[in-house]
Amino acid sequence: MSVSVISHPLRFALLAVLLLAIPPAEAASKWQRIESGRWELLTDAGEKSAQQGLSNIASAHAAISADLNTILGPPSPSAPPVRILLFRSARDFRPFQRSETNLGLFQPGAERDYIFLLIGNEEAQRSLPHELTHRTLYRTSGRLPQWLEEGLSEYYSTIQRSGNRVTFGAPIDGHVKRIAGDPASGPWSNPEQFLGPFGPDSDSAEHTSLYYAQSWALVHLLMRGSEPHLRLREFIRLLREGLSQPTAFQQAFGRSPSQAIDEARQTVAARIFPQRTISVEPGPALSGSAKPLTELEWELVRASAFIDDQKLPLAEEIIQAAAKKWPKDPSVATGLGYLALSRGDYATARSHFESAIAAGIKDAFTYYEYAMLVRDTNGQEALFIQSLRDAVRISPSYAAAWHALGAALARKGEITEALSCFKQCVAILPRSSVYWEAYGRALLAAGDRAGARDAARSATASAATTEQSQMAQGLLRDADAPPPAKPSPKPAVTTPRGWKPEEGDAKVTGRLVLVDCDTSLLKFHIETQPAAARIPAQKTILGTEKPNQIMLRGAGAQKREFVCGRQATRPLVEAGYIAKVMETAPPPAPVEAAKTTASKTVAAKTGAAKKGAPAKKSPAPKPAPAKPAAPPVAGELVWLEFK
Repeated sequence: MSVSVISHPLRFALLAVLLLAIPPAEAASKWQRIESGRWELLTDAGEKSAQQGLSNIASAHAAISADLNTILGPPSPSAPPVRILLFRSARDFRPFQRSETNLGLFQPGAERDYIFLLIGNEEAQRSLPHELTHRTLYRTSGRLPQWLEEGLSEYYSTIQRSGNRVTFGAPIDGHVKRIAGDPASGPWSNPEQFLGPFGPDSDSAEHTSLYYAQSWALVHLLMRGSEPHLRLREFIRLLREGLSQPTAFQQAFGRSPSQAIDEARQTVAARIFPQRTISVEPGPALSGSAKPLTELEWELVRASAFIDDQKLPLAEEIIQAAAKKWPKDPSVATGLGYLALSRGDYATARSHFESAIAAGIKDAFTYYEYAMLVRDTNGQEALFIQSLRDAVRISPSYAAAWHALGAALARKGEITEALSCFKQCVAILPRSSVYWEAYGRALLAAGDRAGARDAARSATASAATTEQSQMAQGLLRDADAPPPAKPSPKPAVTTPRGWKPEEGDAKVTGRLVLVDCDTSLLKFHIETQPAAARIPAQKTILGTEKPNQIMLRGAGAQKREFVCGRQATRPLVEAGYIAKVMETAPPPAPVEAAKTTASKTVAAKTGAAKKGAPAKKSPAPKPAPAKPAAPPVAGELVWLEFK
């Protein structure tokens, strides 16, 4: 999603302070950060520009959202925060561009969304409201046809504000010239292509620019007259119900797409551009001042943005350089862990992630990627789930972490909590077919067939690939199918209590690392948390004096042998036990034998006592240093399941 270069006069006073050239006294080489609520602005244009810029951004977003809400409904409070990077330098902005014509760019992210803007000339003025509109659409609605998304973004890019009055719909001279100069060519010449879901099939700047101009002209036409928002809302609803675009268009707007396109051509040629004015609440009051970023903070901001945009070579260059200058920083360790993970080097990735976690990092990305690593290496499910819980606790708008957590809970049969997780997913990102399909499956498992059908329709409308569409249709078929007949109940079987194996009253999961056979109480050491950095490993020790009565379970359990000492394979196990503190006395020391041996040794050293001479007393031997107390045994082992 981007804005092409458009030539038009300077007319949008709301953004002039922000996007025109910064005075020389304001010039600054260091980056500043200013935050307000869920908005964060970073710029190298100086502190004054940072404060004014964030105020203008919040004001423009409030006005655009207020008007769009009448079409799309209220936005979700779960949407992630937004980080806006405002560049003075085209050189610094260039790595974030998708093409040379980009003056602004919206980029969704895992923990936060990004908007990148280049300031300093008139052409960039409409970039900010354009990208703000894209962000609002992305986090509020399901997937819309590309012409509608780009047309709305261009329509709202002409925002003008005076006090509490906001006006939209001013003509864009560059668009008018493109359409009037060649009205019968380009995407409009093929309505089926123009109305397609993914925009123009050419990447050329001229073709893309014409597509944007035509999208703007059609949306401008649809936003005229009485109740335009109601008709747009109806059009979106019909698409969600599964109607084709031409059919939904005809029903919602009372004309065919071809008729509307012809009318849009005529109004552009006649220079007919009625504008709309609405009343809005005063812009939010912003508090706080801009603060300079350290060199490390700026480098991590850039690396994070490149990772979210999958520009890994650029991210790796930054992270490797940062590792040389700041080797002990936990955020750098996270970056190194992600790079190792992308190469498939799981051992190195785990080491870096655990170092960052042990250092106390409060970063949802770290915990999420660590959880994925645990899952992909067949690690402990309890650790996998806990890491995901940590991720969503730190960042409640982390949709991918909610989805992974919901899937794990659904596998365990915990449908109620899984439903809550998937509901968070679709609230954060309502245009994800994958999230809607998962939500629908959980609703179906919970017995809510009507809710599952509704979710299936949303999944179908949001499908971006053939596979996603097929999965959504499969969910719809399952939701529409009659529920399976319940099998006839079988007569209850009563098992005598004495036949039932003992289950214990507690469980523990981890790796069996040691079997201690030094006493009659056999001790099984189960590592529940591996060592990380300076934090020692955590263990639970279970004991038994009857190893032949331990119930073995799991794949290959019958082939297992207990070998005393450290376990070479360190198998992943789950153990059931009776929780109680078990102590065993150390084997008795041969006290008398020790005394006799000591006496003989003293006699040998002093020689035989002379007849009649009193025997010399030997000094008492020093007591041996006390051995450290053995860790307590948590309980009696009852069963052991090999995972």
